[in-house]
Amino acid sequence: MSLPKTVLMKSANGDIEIPTIGFGTWAAGDTSWCYDATLKALRAGYRHLDCAWNYGVDQAVGAAIRDSGVPRSSLFITSKFWPHWAAPENVPKCLDKVLSDMGLDYLDLFLAHWPLALQPVPDLDSAIASPTSSTEERGIEIDANGKPVRDWEHTAESIARENGHKGSYKPTWQALQTLVGTGKIRAAGVSNFTIEQLKEVLAVGGNVPVSCNQIEAHPWLPNTELLEFMEEQGIIGTAYAPLGGRGKNGMTLVGDPKVKQLAQNNGMDTGQLLQSWAVQRGTIPLGKSQTEGLNPI
Repeated sequence: MSLPKTVLMKSANGDIEIPTIGFGTWAAGDTSWCYDATLKALRAGYRHLDCAWNYGVDQAVGAAIRDSGVPRSSLFITSKFWPHWAAPENVPKCLDKVLSDMGLDYLDLFLAHWPLALQPVPDLDSAIASPTSSTEERGIEIDANGKPVRDWEHTAESIARENGHKGSYKPTWQALQTLVGTGKIRAAGVSNFTIEQLKEVLAVGGNVPVSCNQIEAHPWLPNTELLEFMEEQGIIGTAYAPLGGRGKNGMTLVGDPKVKQLAQNNGMDTGQLLQSWAVQRGTIPLGKSQTEGLNPI
């Protein structure tokens, strides 16, 4: 079965082609791997990079893009803003910081990383994302116990309500919509939103659609109901952790005997099999590897 290399994602200015396999740039701890891994991914044929301000690797990714020789027009680049940038006036500030650090003029897709908001420090312009950055250095206000302070006003209604507060993500979503008209992003979307939270931002309407919802999805967590709702609404689903994690018994999805046998039967490695499974069900897998072991299908 031949799988599509790209699918269409709706946007305010017409459908956009998005590669069906993406390369994720997140990893816990040391980020020194990122430049080499991203450069190898681009040279191996990846054309879709999934990034985020909080990953702290924007400069390394930008350098890898420039050194790869791949034209910017041939790439699809996504980034996301962390919850302390969620106040409407701070969303464009995060975008500008991402573009500056990556050395880019625009993103193809900009997402809200989570459906909640955190209180930023007064001097948010000096915020730094790196493995060694403290919570405050990242620009997040902390309370007397060292915990991040919630910004309930800009948190999704369902989450605020469950915690005894009033909140709405609509103003933040409207700020994202406005950015599409600036030419700095081609499309806007969200990440880790439930059906109820998607309904909240969908109710805003307007010319700029919810183009994407990035969620965790793999055979151990298929998220079928959410993906079916997204398909009904014309929202593309990008899937992080498509290779799964580690189960309570210590087993990994790529080490599952059934997965290994299916991969062998189809003449591919387990990573390729799981990415193929994701594409066949209409999602876009965002695999990552700090080595050369993960190849696009």
